[in-house]
Amino acid sequence: MTVTDEEIHAAVDGQTVPSAFVATVAAHGDRVALREKVDDGWVETTFAEYGDQVARMAAGLAALGVGDGTRVVMMMRNIPQFHVVDMAAYFCGATPISIYNSSSPEQVAYLTGHCGATVAVVEDIGFLERFLKVRDELPDLAHLVVLNDPDGLAGPDVHTYASLLEHEPVDLEAAAARATPDHLATLIYTSGTTGPPKGVMLTHRNIAWTVESLRRTLDLDSYLGKRIVSYLPMAHIAERMTSHYQQAWLGYEVTSCPDPGQIGTYAREVRPHVMFGVPRVWEKIHAGVVGALAADPEKSRQFAEGVEAAKPIVDAMAWGRATEEQEATYAFLDELAFRGVRELVGLDQLDIAITGAA
Repeated sequence: MTVTDEEIHAAVDGQTVPSAFVATVAAHGDRVALREKVDDGWVETTFAEYGDQVARMAAGLAALGVGDGTRVVMMMRNIPQFHVVDMAAYFCGATPISIYNSSSPEQVAYLTGHCGATVAVVEDIGFLERFLKVRDELPDLAHLVVLNDPDGLAGPDVHTYASLLEHEPVDLEAAAARATPDHLATLIYTSGTTGPPKGVMLTHRNIAWTVESLRRTLDLDSYLGKRIVSYLPMAHIAERMTSHYQQAWLGYEVTSCPDPGQIGTYAREVRPHVMFGVPRVWEKIHAGVVGALAADPEKSRQFAEGVEAAKPIVDAMAWGRATEEQEATYAFLDELAFRGVRELVGLDQLDIAITGAA
């Protein structure tokens, strides 16, 4: 699809992350938005329930002084509560920022101080301790919030996630107006390989433009309710864009996988329609397939030969240049060698596989 930059800007004019979220909640409230595994079962949250939690969390954050132009940092794995806090900050007029879970206390101090965060929301005591160790270095950090503290170890000066949800909900439609297209939506910090990490500033306009560009490029108009597994760090823009921001516009059903090492298991259980992975993820999947086929030399040979034969055909198909003969050949190869493999790894219902790295 050919589209100009001007057309995309016109299509998203005036849109922000919270305005898109409000529209999706209003239109598709009964659809499943978030899923997580609890014990041996799944807990599902509809868009209506998601919206209510965001409205209450926004009120709770506001009670801690979160407002226009303030910054909220988060240290959480891929769990539904991340989405709630991140989205709620927008309805306060604030900017949410995710910190890599691998960050040391010293890195936490630098990132939190650099962005000027006044509130930090963490998943558990382990993450909380990293902030407590450097809190004296962070005069602007007024409040700490912890999600999981079953033994009450955090102490009275630390708020709980549950207590913030006890507030009366804000009016999401009215509160969405606190964010404008040119407001700072988030800071994505670089890896810091050439010095201290640098905060890349992304506005709501930047995010809306990217979502619309991807929607048109990947033909995502029909992706309402499509399944996706969130498993890569939310501090990275790739995961944030794929499972968080795109969901606000497109209405994905997002399953949270808190341990990226379990993506294989989750894929087999969820059968995602959309999946993003850095090249190493796909390399590991390929290595696993090759290893599984090694016990059957004939199947291994068919698979390897099929892959080599399919490469030029897939390239032609991607550019719309495949002949009828090539398409027929691919269908044969798919039936012979590929379909069973996709079922084995849980990608048999995958519509779009995306990769990329810097």
